[in-house]
Amino acid sequence: MSNNKVSIATKPLVYSAFRYIENKVWNALAEYVDNALQSFKDHQDELRQLNPNSKLRVNINIDIDEDIITITDNAFGIAADCYDRAFELANIPLDRKGLNEFGMGMKVSSIWLSDLWEVKTKALGEPFVKTLVFNIHEVINNQDLELPVTFEPDSVNEHYTIVTLKKLSQNKPRPRQIAYVKKHLASIYSKFIRDGILDLVVNDELLEDTQLQCLVAPYYKTPEAEPIQWKREIDFEAPKYDENGQQIGVYYAKGFVGILERMSTSQDNGILLFRRGRVIGSSFDEKYRPKILSGEEGSPRYKRIYGELELDGFDVSFTKSSFQDDDEFSQFIETICDDIKEEVKKGTFPDIFGQAQNYTKPKSRADRAKAGHHLVKSIAAEIAKPIEIPIDSDPNPSVEIPEAVANAISTTTQQLENPSSAVSPEAFSIPPIETEVIPSVNTKFTLVIDGVSGNTNTGLYSLTEHPDGKYYATINLSNGFFERFRDCLSDEDSINQLAYFIKNLVVTELLLLNSGTRSATSFRNQFNKLFGLI
Repeated sequence: MSNNKVSIATKPLVYSAFRYIENKVWNALAEYVDNALQSFKDHQDELRQLNPNSKLRVNINIDIDEDIITITDNAFGIAADCYDRAFELANIPLDRKGLNEFGMGMKVSSIWLSDLWEVKTKALGEPFVKTLVFNIHEVINNQDLELPVTFEPDSVNEHYTIVTLKKLSQNKPRPRQIAYVKKHLASIYSKFIRDGILDLVVNDELLEDTQLQCLVAPYYKTPEAEPIQWKREIDFEAPKYDENGQQIGVYYAKGFVGILERMSTSQDNGILLFRRGRVIGSSFDEKYRPKILSGEEGSPRYKRIYGELELDGFDVSFTKSSFQDDDEFSQFIETICDDIKEEVKKGTFPDIFGQAQNYTKPKSRADRAKAGHHLVKSIAAEIAKPIEIPIDSDPNPSVEIPEAVANAISTTTQQLENPSSAVSPEAFSIPPIETEVIPSVNTKFTLVIDGVSGNTNTGLYSLTEHPDGKYYATINLSNGFFERFRDCLSDEDSINQLAYFIKNLVVTELLLLNSGTRSATSFRNQFNKLFGLI
């Protein structure tokens, strides 16, 4: 910096190109946090001489109505001898091992987000505050290579930087995105927040690190065994080679892979990938979920595998939105997975992937009753929908039934109507719901549906006609069918699919009974025999 001016040395038209790079709001805002963190770390001793309890605080205020974003930090500030480096594009820091390794973050983010930005900074120990204003349209029109800097006196003990973005671009966050931005920033800086290094505030909300709970449970194949914590610590390295096959270093990963206590479909599950303490391209709901590690998308394993990996040896994009060296990166993760599997084979570590895929959490009586009530309501709602029944030329078809089926008197119905054997004290019942089945314009049946739990040895459902002219269906919620699909009972789409399936079974038998078909009950008996009694 000389003559109260600072160099922005590059061709001004280059700046306009930054407006159109692929980026995300939280990645752009994270660049200011990175700069503040690096400044705080580089001068931590000096700052703590002034205040032993010194802690970095970054405050981001996004005012959509006023079209302004302000980022304030209490780091060391930008000193005079670093000022040119801070504003010249791609003036790479002498030490590239920090968070501001490219010398582009603040400039690129500011141009990406706004037409006019101002930086006011006060470095600890300096007697003045420096202010620079960057108007992208004036810089381009005037072909400016330098910009004026104003100086005002201030206490030598003050230290801060305030970046004000005005005339926001089309890349600015929308009101509905603010909550999303907060979650991503909290995820990106979760380690610094967790370690008490950083207070990150967005629109007056202090962001917090979400502590996820690791599963503590017995192995699914030995449910009576002692519970264990399903977390595998990772401390792994592999050689790094150049294009000539010469080793030039190592790829390194440290952290853990575990199983979530509660399944998650898109937020908590997956791996946070860190580099130099901050997350790269895998924050919040964009976590890293490779098939080799997380299994098939939508599977229980996919919903349960989570973890954190601090990586070294890999380069990142200049927006810090992704790791580079895709082939080497994928191979490295695959090697880590192979190492875990090898330990499982040797018996030196439990089967974490098998547990993630197959473990089902025992449900309390209240949980099962709630899920059962929801299912019975869904079945009733399905049955109440209009039904289109194909017209048969013979309304009372004669059905030939195998002798074994015809002679199979239903123990299922008897057990549901007289549940005297093997009834668990955890049994519960679902209040009856009355609905109507309308298979045609001139036909209507009244069907009363309820549910019971407590006897696993009975069929999936029963159906009887009572003297009041109504049909009564009882769903056996302890049947092995529901045990097989237990996890589905917490998912709305799966509940609706199960309800549709059971509705068609019940209505089919109802129509057969009403038509006088002798095989109506035998239809259910055979179904329960082949499928219901699992």
